[in-house]
Order: sequence, then structure tokens, then C-alpha cells
Amino acid sequence: MRDCGRAEVYAAEAAAFDGTDLELVRSFGEVSSAIAAVVEGPWWPGTPVRVVAARRDAASSSARERADSSTVIRLAADQTTIATAAHELAHALAGPGAGHSPVFLAAYLDVVAVVTNLDSRDRRHRLHVDQLRDALGAAGLAVGARTWPPPPEASGTAIAL
Repeated sequence: MRDCGRAEVYAAEAAAFDGTDLELVRSFGEVSSAIAAVVEGPWWPGTPVRVVAARRDAASSSARERADSSTVIRLAADQTTIATAAHELAHALAGPGAGHSPVFLAAYLDVVAVVTNLDSRDRRHRLHVDQLRDALGAAGLAVGARTWPPPPEASGTAIAL
């Protein structure tokens, strides 16, 4: 089955995040801690998530649902970035089979809103969400409706840590 919109999503990510600290390669521990902060935080409406390092020869990261309905995120060594973490968490939230669909895009915007506002000393508010939304629109990608509660930042309130 073809994943419609995949190339366009990747191009929109590059347009939105290249040159920002979201694309800085960080330690596996730092990125997995950011993922844990989202998943263990008060908002996360998705399945349980486990983060593991991908094989050494893996070229890309992935998120796969397991038989127990949890999600395993595998991070490739050269993709341990906050942007990649947000992308893979969006797959976990959108659910299996969503691919890079409009529902995935809604999940992606929500995850970016949360992950870029975890640090109370460095809140991004809607900066990166707006950059991604604009880039998705410029790529001709439609964002679907969420089927989960909006994240606190998206609703205009602060995220409590």
C-alpha cells in the first residue's frame, strides 16, 4: 500500500524545521527523555510508547504498533532529533495505518505543540506549530480533524510539569 503524501510531509518538515534546534542531533537519552515527558505527561491520549535505538545500519527511524497496542519507536543514530521524536510520536497518536494522512498531520501539529513547550524556561508557544502548519499548506497537504483532546498549548493554556 502506498503512503500518500510521505514525500510532501518530508519536504514540509525540511521547510519548517531545517536550521532550527529541532533538527540538532542529540543524544539518544535526551531524545528518549523528551518522548517520555510527552507520553507520561498530563495530555498524552495515545497508546503506551517504548523507545529503543534502531540497528546501527538503520537509515531511518520508525514507529510500529505491537500486538499489545503499544507503540515501539526506533530512533536511528543520525535521527536523534526533537523533530524526529515529534514525527514518530505523531504516528503513535494517529494510529496504525494512518501513514502520513491528514489525521497524522493533526497529530503531528499537536505533538509539536507539546514537545516544544516542555521546558518552562524555553517555551516556543505556537512558533514551530505555525511553521509546520504553513509548510504543510504550502505543500498542498490538508490537516485532518483530531479525534483526541487538544493539547494544553493548543488550547491556549500553559502545560503544567
